[in-house]
Amino acid sequence: MRSRSVIRRVQRWPPPFVNANPHLLSWLKSPVSFADSVFYKARLPKTLFDYPVTSVLRGTQRDRELGAHFLLFQAAKPSHPQPAELAARPTHVRMLNYIQIVTTPTADTNGTCLLLYFENKRYIFGNISEGTQRALIQRNIGVQKVEDMFLTGLVNWHNNGGLLGTILVLADTIAGKIESLKLNIAQRKGKGLGPRSGTNTTMPTLRIHGGKNLTHLLATARRFIFRKGLPLSPHEIRHDPRSKEQQDSGPDWQDNNINVWYMPIQPSPTVPTSPRKRTHDEFTEVAKVNKQSKPSSTYSADNQRDLQLVNLVVTQMFESDWNMDALVETTLHQAELPAKLFVRDSKGHIQVYTGPLPGSGQEVPDMPVLTRKPWPGAMVPSLPRTEPSSQSMCYIVKGYDRRGRFNPQVAQKLGVVKTDYKLLTNGQNAVGKDGAVVTPEMVLGETAPGNGFVVIELPDTSYIDALIDRTEWSNDSIIKGVEVAFWILGPGVKDDHRLQEFMRKKSTIKHIVTSTDICPNRISLESVAAQAFKLRCIDPDRFPIPSYNNEVSLSNNSTTDTSSIYEGGRLGKTIQFAPQYLHQDDKIVPFPDLEKLARNDLVDEVLDMARQARAKISDPDFVAKVEKVESDIPHRDAEIVTLGTGSALPSKYRNVSATLVLVPGCGNYLFDCGENTLGQMRRVFGNELPEVLRDLKAIWISHLHADHHLGTASVIKAWHEETSKSRPSAKLLVASHSHMIEWLQEYADLEDYGFDRLVTTEFQSPDTERRGTRICKPRIFTKEETDSLGLTQIDACFVHHCFGALATVFTFPSGLKVAYSGDCRPNDDFVKIGKGATLLIHESTFDDELQGDAIAKKHSTMSEAIDVGRRMGARRILLTHFSQRYQKIAIMEENLEIRADADDSNKAQLDEVTLVAFDYMRVKLGEFRKAQAFLPALQKLFEEAQTMDDGKETIDDGQGTMDDGN
Repeated sequence: MRSRSVIRRVQRWPPPFVNANPHLLSWLKSPVSFADSVFYKARLPKTLFDYPVTSVLRGTQRDRELGAHFLLFQAAKPSHPQPAELAARPTHVRMLNYIQIVTTPTADTNGTCLLLYFENKRYIFGNISEGTQRALIQRNIGVQKVEDMFLTGLVNWHNNGGLLGTILVLADTIAGKIESLKLNIAQRKGKGLGPRSGTNTTMPTLRIHGGKNLTHLLATARRFIFRKGLPLSPHEIRHDPRSKEQQDSGPDWQDNNINVWYMPIQPSPTVPTSPRKRTHDEFTEVAKVNKQSKPSSTYSADNQRDLQLVNLVVTQMFESDWNMDALVETTLHQAELPAKLFVRDSKGHIQVYTGPLPGSGQEVPDMPVLTRKPWPGAMVPSLPRTEPSSQSMCYIVKGYDRRGRFNPQVAQKLGVVKTDYKLLTNGQNAVGKDGAVVTPEMVLGETAPGNGFVVIELPDTSYIDALIDRTEWSNDSIIKGVEVAFWILGPGVKDDHRLQEFMRKKSTIKHIVTSTDICPNRISLESVAAQAFKLRCIDPDRFPIPSYNNEVSLSNNSTTDTSSIYEGGRLGKTIQFAPQYLHQDDKIVPFPDLEKLARNDLVDEVLDMARQARAKISDPDFVAKVEKVESDIPHRDAEIVTLGTGSALPSKYRNVSATLVLVPGCGNYLFDCGENTLGQMRRVFGNELPEVLRDLKAIWISHLHADHHLGTASVIKAWHEETSKSRPSAKLLVASHSHMIEWLQEYADLEDYGFDRLVTTEFQSPDTERRGTRICKPRIFTKEETDSLGLTQIDACFVHHCFGALATVFTFPSGLKVAYSGDCRPNDDFVKIGKGATLLIHESTFDDELQGDAIAKKHSTMSEAIDVGRRMGARRILLTHFSQRYQKIAIMEENLEIRADADDSNKAQLDEVTLVAFDYMRVKLGEFRKAQAFLPALQKLFEEAQTMDDGKETIDDGQGTMDDGN
């Protein structure tokens, strides 16, 4: 030690202290070369001083007595911590950490979703079913800090139907936040300031953990989901990381907060006999289990090219350098149509090509043209085949050991100054009396072992044995510290004696069960339910209260019974793991009192206006005039049910697009089917739903933006399951652009949801015989088809919104014509095919003062939508697809006078009635006049509601959208 040399020359001396620690010095990198130093006559390498993490430690009093004034060392290069390092790094005891139940099985939240909270990050466990993101909005839970999702159970639409929409919203929310940060940095730079401390503009990677077919599920959406700059990494667990022969106790995944062990389970070949009588569905499930218990993927084990292709597709969907404005050159005959084509004029300027196209019947030169290159994912025409997987994913999750509580009295006795307390609590050394080093272990209490939870999903009883036999239960290093087990159970599983016995044996673990058997079908979306209550107080004939029952589950079982073995999972239930372990039942969301929630907005003036409207429509003269003027309207008993009336993404008050038209004697017809349409149907129809599903004849999907079709698979499956019992030969028509049909067919590889029972109609290109238009060749039905499907013809035309966007007209044998716009700018071709429409359902995304926004985003304003109806000669107009920005309706200057003198030549002009749609609204074609009478009261109601909501946070449809706008 006496022979240690000191450093002879540096640019600045002494170097500054690090974090005010008088023992640790920060080495300044200098362009000046350092003079040689001698250590036992050996040179210290110059490169040592250039190393970015070189440090100098000032010697203690004893070191100086030995002639060593400074100790020079270099730390390891910064890197991601290895598992052993993470396991040995106790976390700070005061970091808040809890898990909360975000959704339980109800009519409009299919699955169980858990949110794991750390101050620096969030995690999602369980199901991300349809309705999950709307529930997150209702609970005011942000997802910006979610970087990992752990999907439980089977990979199917019931469990994961909300995943794609959640990814889109998360991507747009994070992108908007980062753009805002970049703008702030630029503004501060202009003022000569640096970025604020902690500012991070790096887009995080979203990791999705799940079972077999997870990546395939994501890849099927390549035609309609595209986001640049969101690195998405699917972690598909295709093989069991621990078999009975493998006793490895290390976690399968970890980060700075948690360790995760994957537990994939497969069903037993047969379902053991239950002590109770089994249902028909359970016997059917036995057949499914026996069929699926064989290896469940057609991917070749020795050929990884299939897997690589699917992974590459997902990568290109979320992280590519594709540019929408980039044009590539091809020839007119080689261009893939339909597509917008460009040519260069004599000056080299790019112009839109307006000449004849191949297939038009005209002579077409094989000239060079420019076209946009499609996004990479869409260039893969088909995916490798797969088949449904029977693997159910479960997880064990544990935090790290937590440091004991800091003891300031001990630190004071050791002579540590208060300003250095933070160093000790962060795991760093400090200086005490006489320069003595004080380590964290000297002032911190006993380290608390990491604790955690397990999430288990058992779709049916055939999975119980595989779960019980897992080696993790007997591995102390894995299971030690597990405080809670969340059980997500299929119908009938909770009563199995094997499962109950297992829970009893694991009595040190708190068991919390969620299931369609025990969770009440409560109101999970209070805001829209309270709004429905208000609307019902004004017009009870058109606005029902959503169906719910606080004492009965979706399986029609009583939920008031309790168990001595487990606790029923309740919405909002929170379990805190740190800084101390607590069950916080005060966070449980109580059953909402709808009347109390609605009461504030129901002022006397609104109720008086509603009473006046009811008196008006009850007047015999009013009824007689309506009957006379509407006598020529076919199917006045047809009912329009507006299931989703919002745009872009779900909100508290409006779900995304879906409108159901019930035509007695013909059937039921669904126009667009946004996420959670089936949940909306459950709330509207309650016990009537089976009959409504049995009569469903056709689904129309206007375009492939996610807010218009992500509920289609679940509605088809519900129809399939219902009609398989009563009418197995029945067929369901699905009409749309060819890409939608291709997605339905491709998704059928993952799940048998009834695709083979569909009759599909594809609209892929304009009719070449109708030159100068973008009107498609109509689908004309035979007599046998009309008898089966209730339709005589479907007309369609391409509209200006996105690739493949279509408007349509359904014509019925009675002469009833229903025109549906989808999303679009006002369109002349739509006016042509909709001439003489009985009912026009048209999007009205923006108020009239926002016409510039409507043009930019390829939507319509209210006045533009009404004008389309007038040009069609539509007798009734229903406006829908409103911006989610505000809970309000625009003021409409409507003439409420009934012109009994209207004749056939001017009835469309004099007998036009326009209504504004709300979620859950039910209005018959012959009741538009009655509903219109309540319009002043409704406008006043929402004027009051908007006044009360001023200053509150509203949803900005410019961020977090499922509508790409491309």
